This record gives sequence, structure tokens and C-alpha cells, in this order.
Amino acid sequence: MENVYLKFVSISHDDHNDVLELEWLATPTSEELKDGLNQALDIVKSKKVTKWIGDVRHMGAIDPTDQEWINTKWFPSLLQAGIKRMGVIVGDDIFNQMSVEDIMSKVESAKFVSQYFSSTSDAKAWVNSTN
Repeated sequence: MENVYLKFVSISHDDHNDVLELEWLATPTSEELKDGLNQALDIVKSKKVTKWIGDVRHMGAIDPTDQEWINTKWFPSLLQAGIKRMGVIVGDDIFNQMSVEDIMSKVESAKFVSQYFSSTSDAKAWVNSTN
């Protein structure tokens, strides 16, 4: 199990289930967002992770410039690294939901599936299912 804890994000890798879990603890600055996502990407690459759980309930809205960076730079690298399933845990913040949905709507890969959840347990069950 590899773990990274920063004031704005918690990242852990479950070796047994091959799942990376990223939980945003607060609304990150642009620099913090990129730092957290890149650290998680490094773990995905080094551990050959195929499943991801992203908890964005405490993240807040994502700046359009950061959304563009995620879609054009970071997500292509994540998909190239081998992520196949992503469970996203969303909260009640409508601006966060809209940001996340906008990002996810632009992800294109025949080998990648994603789903939204309201709880960590549901997301874990889904990413670990064989469906």
C-alpha cells in the first residue's frame, strides 16, 4: 500500500485490489490540483494500476483552465498508463458536479468506463466488479 497525504488530498493505492483512491480534502489551488493529480498518475504508472476511485465531494468547482489541462494533458496520460475503470464520488455542490461532468464527458477511450456514486462503498464495489 502506497499513501500520499497532503493538506488538500489523500492518495492511497490498494495493492490487493489494484485500486488507486484519491480523495480531495479541500478545494485545491491550480498548483495543488496539478500536484495531486500528477502524484496519483505517478503511482498509476509505477504500480500499473487499472482502477481509480476519485472522491471529489470536498473539491469545489474546477477552474475552466484546469479543466482544459486535465482533459488535454493529464487524462490522456492516465489512459495511456492503463486506467480502465473510474468510480467518481460526487457530493451536493452543483458547481463541482458540473465541472466533473464536463471533464468526464470529454474523455474518449474504448477501453475506459466511468460511473458516478454517492458513497465510497458503492464506488469500491463497482470498480472491483467484473462487469
